[in-house]
Amino acid sequence: MKALILAGGTGKRLFPLTETLPKAMIPLAGKPVLEYVIEYLVHTNLNDIIIVVGPKKEQICDYFSTGKDFGANISYVEQKRPVGVEDAILTALPVLEKEEEFLIVHSDFVASSEIIRRAIEYHKGLDSDATIVITLVDDPALYGAVEIDENARIKRIIEKPKKEEAPSNYAAAGVYVFRGEFLKKLEETKRFDVAVQLMIEEDKTVYGMVWEKDWIEITYPWDILKANRFVLAQRLKGKGSFIAESAQIDSTAKIEAPVWICDDVIIRPRAVIRGPCFIGPDSFIGDGALIRDHTSIGKHVSIGFGVEIKNSLILDNSSVGRLSYIGESIIGRSVKIGAGTQTWNIKMRGGPPIEMNIDDKKVPVPAERFGAIIGENAEISINVSIFPGKKIGAGSTVFPGVIVEEDVPSNAEVRAKQEIKIVTKKDSKL
Repeated sequence: MKALILAGGTGKRLFPLTETLPKAMIPLAGKPVLEYVIEYLVHTNLNDIIIVVGPKKEQICDYFSTGKDFGANISYVEQKRPVGVEDAILTALPVLEKEEEFLIVHSDFVASSEIIRRAIEYHKGLDSDATIVITLVDDPALYGAVEIDENARIKRIIEKPKKEEAPSNYAAAGVYVFRGEFLKKLEETKRFDVAVQLMIEEDKTVYGMVWEKDWIEITYPWDILKANRFVLAQRLKGKGSFIAESAQIDSTAKIEAPVWICDDVIIRPRAVIRGPCFIGPDSFIGDGALIRDHTSIGKHVSIGFGVEIKNSLILDNSSVGRLSYIGESIIGRSVKIGAGTQTWNIKMRGGPPIEMNIDDKKVPVPAERFGAIIGENAEISINVSIFPGKKIGAGSTVFPGVIVEEDVPSNAEVRAKQEIKIVTKKDSKL
């Protein structure tokens, strides 16, 4: 059985990260999310993998190449226009049309290899024409909402319905096993949900396999933090720490709870590393820095004296200057953050809930705490304060002392206008 991974989307809701980085290549604990999906397939002996790629495809192709280093045989098809799941699947039609059965999986979720294994076993055990992995969600309007009968046979599937029109709180979880006939239906209808519905109406066996364990799809920026927490737990919980022999850790530094510290990391005196967390190769943690739980730091990252980082991602080649605070934030590649900069991660007392501008709408953040997102190659100078839920675009520069109260577009400059008043003290005795 071949596996088709859909990795051609632009990930607009994740801007500014996805301005320069494919959604599937967002790193979690040192590995792109797509690598976890490939691991799930390989662990289930699905080694023949086709990846649908789109914008910035070179980053995916260069990283995974032929798949040899990942135990897979990987080929690629290019989706010329990222116009949806249906187009992505049909792009791969020439390499799938002769297959009796195949598996389709999205590239933007984390769970475990068990989700793939169970889907295949379920499909074969029921001799099904189609098997769709489903899971309970809070808001089915964000997904393909699914209605099943008492035998888990699917009665209806509606792609992103209005909340009041959703037939249930079950949603498609991004893993599907189909017989070849599905492709004919999709080619005919050009709609995923309609093609499945046609199969149902023709009395084909279409089942939903209920996945009751953890599953996180990366749709919004806060999902990245949830997914990072999840994979850190998978890599470290109950397994103890991994610390590379080449890591240089000062004797006065403290390692608390399980951590993953890679080759050539330098940790200076009195630094505290509080796991679970991940520190990538050739990174530097300065004197007295505090790296708190659920933080992932990429490779070639420099963290200065007295910096505190909590529940955040710092991507490759970035630096954070002394005495800064980064909380519940995502810092893109090659970002420079100056000394004394703060990402605020909680609403002001009595202020409105944290919201983010996404798709020209204000979307409430479903978390008590959320900081900032800073795009690739941005430069944040000293003593900058960034309000919760704000985005700073790729290549932008924020000058000293600025309070960032609104989103900053890409390639912009932000300066604070200072008003200085000098007056004589009323009680001066000079």
